[in-house]
Amino acid sequence: MKKIYIYLLAATSIMGVSCSEDWLNLNPSTSVTTDQALSTLEDIKVALNGVYRETSQHSYYGDNYWYYGDCRAMDVQARENKASGKRVTPYYTYNVLATDNLNITLPWNRPYLVIRQANNIIQKIEQGAVQSSDTKELDRIKAEALVLRGLALFNLTRLFGMPYINDNGASLGVPIELKPEEPSHQPKRNTVAECYEQVVNDITTARSSLSTERTDGYINYWAAQALLSRVYLDMGKNKEAYDAATDVINNSKGLYQLYTRDEYPTIWGKDFQAEALFELYISTTEPSEWGGGTGGEGAPMVYANEEKGVDWNNLILTEEFLNLLEEDPNDVRHCITQLSLIENNEGLPEAARTRKVFLSKFPGKSGDPKDNNISIIRLSEVYLNAAEAGVKLGGEYLEPARGFLNQIVSRANPEKSVSAEEFTIERVLKECRKELVGEGQIFFDYLRNKQPIVRKGGWHLSTLNTLNAETIQPNDPRIALPIPQSEIDANPNIVQNPQ
Repeated sequence: MKKIYIYLLAATSIMGVSCSEDWLNLNPSTSVTTDQALSTLEDIKVALNGVYRETSQHSYYGDNYWYYGDCRAMDVQARENKASGKRVTPYYTYNVLATDNLNITLPWNRPYLVIRQANNIIQKIEQGAVQSSDTKELDRIKAEALVLRGLALFNLTRLFGMPYINDNGASLGVPIELKPEEPSHQPKRNTVAECYEQVVNDITTARSSLSTERTDGYINYWAAQALLSRVYLDMGKNKEAYDAATDVINNSKGLYQLYTRDEYPTIWGKDFQAEALFELYISTTEPSEWGGGTGGEGAPMVYANEEKGVDWNNLILTEEFLNLLEEDPNDVRHCITQLSLIENNEGLPEAARTRKVFLSKFPGKSGDPKDNNISIIRLSEVYLNAAEAGVKLGGEYLEPARGFLNQIVSRANPEKSVSAEEFTIERVLKECRKELVGEGQIFFDYLRNKQPIVRKGGWHLSTLNTLNAETIQPNDPRIALPIPQSEIDANPNIVQNPQ
């Protein structure tokens, strides 16, 4: 027990550390964490909380993995003249180096730390090493560890591999790690298809042991199904995506529901609202019973409408996104945009200073952006996933799928709806952009639909043109981030991505 608690205290203290390039020296991705007893049910519960905390930390969902899918697309961009451009600008300009500790090495290592910790838990339970007769509880803990392991592998594959849909996953993904390994272990990269198959296997294996009750801050059955709908869409398995999404929509009523139009402007920054299928708890003031982190400058700060030195509030909305939203003056989602509150509008182009370029989805529970939970997936995305899968399936799926889309559209403006003639994949993607901006999905939505990322005009940085990053085709090799050079140097079996 002592070793476990010491480890968790060290992990949570990291959240209070400023994110400079050398803020954390993680072990190589194939090494093993300090051996832990994990011999009692209490031990294993504490260890599981540690996996949730690692999932919420810097370089994973507490930072890079939250905003990555937005700053690589067309609706969110880096600010001008920010000294901390090293945080988001290399992603935004498709100009990331394999030696970039902040944007490559740490985001590779952190999810593998989650995987290693999850593997420790899974192995101990499977070996019967945990002294407990409560097999149902052990099965639940193992199931949550499986989903967190699968989610980490999914995210690693999305960042360091090419889209599954390009070649049915034939290209290289990342190494699959299913048990604790020795530091000398030197795995090869698996294919993208193998990685996705393992992700699906982890989540589907876990489902039967997960709670069907609402378990705020933790994975339950509905969160797993929601995540599966996302995974299946990336794979082009539209029937499976539709079935997973509609299971959540139709059968979790009473636990989750869409925000109403009246609620919509009021829910941002608050704990576990009605759509929160999986949300990591963050607090700047006190520890909690939840598995998330204890706060600190993290992902919400990159969108902060305030000046916090040169190291944060790097992202603003693009002119294209604001124009898209302004097509309907009565769209309730205007509430998520704000004028700049920063003195002298430092770092903002002249044209952006009179526009609501700041995203206000992450205001913090007490007005401090650092004090904001991390939303992994919410119910609105599941409705949009069902709509996307249904329009692709066609036939009998079209009308119910259009109904799911219209629940999002009509909530934004009760006077609006999508007709049968207007119901296309392009219309679904348009709604995804308006609804999910700042939630890290738009880049992947476009890639799996083989749509180019076009970023021109407005106040986009001129370096996009210099670096040939104004238009990114779905097969552009720069989509796959480079494998960390430290990993290439340490493991001769790892093949670098073409750049």
